[in-house]
Amino acid sequence: MASSTPTVSFFGHTPLTPTQSISTSSFLAGDESISIIPSFSHPNPLGLISGTVGPFRAGMDTSVPLWLAVMLRKRKLARIIPPHWMDVEVLKEVLRFERDPREANFSPLLPFRHAEISQSILMACKAGGGDCEIVDGDKIKLLLEDIATVRMDKIRKNVHTLSSQLLSRSSRVQPIIDVTNIGSLEMHAVKSFVVESFRMHRELSGTGSAYSDRNVQDGSQQGAAGGVEAAGRGRLRASRLVRQEEEMEVPRPLEEIEAEEEEDEEMEEDDGGRSRLRRHR
Repeated sequence: MASSTPTVSFFGHTPLTPTQSISTSSFLAGDESISIIPSFSHPNPLGLISGTVGPFRAGMDTSVPLWLAVMLRKRKLARIIPPHWMDVEVLKEVLRFERDPREANFSPLLPFRHAEISQSILMACKAGGGDCEIVDGDKIKLLLEDIATVRMDKIRKNVHTLSSQLLSRSSRVQPIIDVTNIGSLEMHAVKSFVVESFRMHRELSGTGSAYSDRNVQDGSQQGAAGGVEAAGRGRLRASRLVRQEEEMEVPRPLEEIEAEEEEDEEMEEDDGGRSRLRRHR
């Protein structure tokens, strides 16, 4: 069952679809630093939005953003020095780590945007032609695909084996799924599925109802000391708290939050006025 909840936008409150989120993540990966060996010389540094690069000297390696390295490689003006993790032996070690049932998290040997970086480098080398500087590029591509498959299976297994004890009130703030060192594309791929699974588990286990009842009870105790309006305010805040948790993936408009705060302040002022009137009588 696919979730209809839009993903959180990188730009304000505008929601992004999963496809747009992946495209945005690939765009952001373009700012990752990578080493190249230019085949040209340029004595002056270049000022970019992300910083200054250069000067360039033919045959001497230098660090540039990924998008610039890809552009120069496609034009045969530079050769890309692959990251240390784009190696067959390193990726085999990562794959062994991911297949180990004792390891709940993910391998720390891969960076957050490893999928976008490796895909951009392999495509640039293919488009640029000539001898590919990536040794065993086909094996590296297959290993990365195997790693992605194993990681997705690990996430699905963790979701399907959720214990009702982990969703109890005493374990409410504890982590349920360990996603340490998860990759960017993997996060976007499973986000809607995981969010929908948590929502359904809360409904089936009644966790959300128990949490709401506990806050309503706290609000009722406050109401006994401050009047019926204070009790209503406690229930109102409890319902908002539960609603915010259920809608944690969708940013709420700032105007709506400010309106609710003003409403709470007005109710508190009314309660204070009634208390002073009772003491005067």
